[in-house]
This record gives sequence, C-alpha cells and structure tokens, in this order.
Amino acid sequence: MSREEEFLLRMREIQAEREKAIVPLAAIMTERRRLKDLLAETEAPYGRAYAAAESAGWSVDELSRLGAETPTRRPKGRPRKHASVNGGAIPGPSAGGAGNATAAAHGPVGG
Repeated sequence: MSREEEFLLRMREIQAEREKAIVPLAAIMTERRRLKDLLAETEAPYGRAYAAAESAGWSVDELSRLGAETPTRRPKGRPRKHASVNGGAIPGPSAGGAGNATAAAHGPVGG
C-alpha cells in the first residue's frame, strides 16, 4: 500500500469517527429543539394565567414566592394600571414657579 493510499485510508477512518460522534449530538439537538418549541407554546397561556392571578389580587411578590416567574411576554390588550404615588395626577408647577419645576425635573442648572 502506498503512502497516499495509507493517508486516504486514515482520513476515511477519521471522518467515519467524526460522523459517528455527531449522531448523539444531532439527536440531542433535535430533542432540545422539540422541548424549546413545547415551552414556547406555553408562553401565551402562562402569561394569561399570570395576569389573571394578578387581577384576582395576587401580587408579583406573592406569585414569585410561589415559584411563578414573571412572563416573558404580557398578553395583548390594555396595559394594567399601576398605582402611582400621586394617584395618576400630572404634577403641576411648584409654588416657586416654572423654573423650579424644570430644575426639579432635569436636575441642577450648570452642573
């Protein structure tokens, strides 16, 4: 057998080993894709169920303590109203005039 034939034979053996090694990885990749797709199918119903639990009075903290993760996507529809410090009122100018309101909103002037 010539050196060239030995080289080609060894290259074929190496390639066969590589192909054999990829089979389990390909199978696991297929299973991972299937499981990711199944998980993705639960996102919308999970988001709706999470929002329903919040609407029923469960807080995010309580749901978290129960092991519920915040949904990655919120269900479509109107956004929930959040309680605000000022009751949703738009702040008006302060007693010191509009300049002070602007300074309060944007930080100190000149620095």
